[in-house]
Amino acid sequence: MEFKVFDRKSIDVKMWDKLALNGSFFHTRQWADICSSGLGHKAHSVFLTGIENGKFIIGMPAVITRKLGFKSFYSMPYGTYGEVILGKGANETQRDLFNAYLIEYLKNNRFSRIAITDFEGKLAKISEPFLSSRQVFTHIIKLNGNGRHDPPDKKINGHVRAGLKADTTEITISNRDHLDDFYKLYLMTGKRHEQRKPLYSKRFFRAILDVLDNSKMIYWNALTQNHTMIGSCINFIHNDTLFNWQTVSDYSKRHLKPNHLLLTSAINLAITKGISKINLGASPAYAHSLIDYKERWGGVRVNYDTYVSDSWIRRLFRR
Repeated sequence: MEFKVFDRKSIDVKMWDKLALNGSFFHTRQWADICSSGLGHKAHSVFLTGIENGKFIIGMPAVITRKLGFKSFYSMPYGTYGEVILGKGANETQRDLFNAYLIEYLKNNRFSRIAITDFEGKLAKISEPFLSSRQVFTHIIKLNGNGRHDPPDKKINGHVRAGLKADTTEITISNRDHLDDFYKLYLMTGKRHEQRKPLYSKRFFRAILDVLDNSKMIYWNALTQNHTMIGSCINFIHNDTLFNWQTVSDYSKRHLKPNHLLLTSAINLAITKGISKINLGASPAYAHSLIDYKERWGGVRVNYDTYVSDSWIRRLFRR
């Protein structure tokens, strides 16, 4: 097996798209394009591949950033999934060989920060002193294929019925005006959760619109009252999974149940498309009310690993 690293301009798009069918939405070139564009000119995407008989049989996407002289490797940014993808027919021996190449690549490039999110456990056998691991978790709703989803907490249905009685309208995010309204809600939501500064810039969300415009890979809906946006949610769709990635809302309008209505709409869409899983996203361990909310919808906790390495100078400057 040949190990080769491609940049975005040189990657064979059709071959990568075929390999990415075995991964998550966050393994796609579209997500890589969103991240590199949304993070600015100091970020670019790369695709680490294992090649046999001229075909990609194993791969890992990544975004490399440069800031103040520090070079960082993220697979993928913001804790989104970036572990090794195995193509059909790839075996554990090939995976282990790819992982050995990966470790050599990371060491040789002397990144000041490395962050890899390993949802499927493909790096489980790696034990390298410079990589520390910790376990995090998401919640996943499994749809049973009977054409409906019944949350275990029956109060959820009551909240949805209350929201449906309100004078609100559901729309699709599709233009810059919508994006401005969404970002206001995003900032409001972050402030409510005591974020010191926004994790994502408006530019990042603009990149989502630009890259996924007219794509079946996104369902970005919003709820309005009197033409004012009161809630919105971004959902990514890939294979058998809908990723419920960002939900924002105006807390003063919580009695209108925007979060309940938006998630219901996403679940109904997933059912219509024959999707079998709703990934509700990671939660901080201390966010007990958020965790409880996801579990009342039927979300089941799923643990996975993240790997991080920070150089001593990075730790010193905390950059």
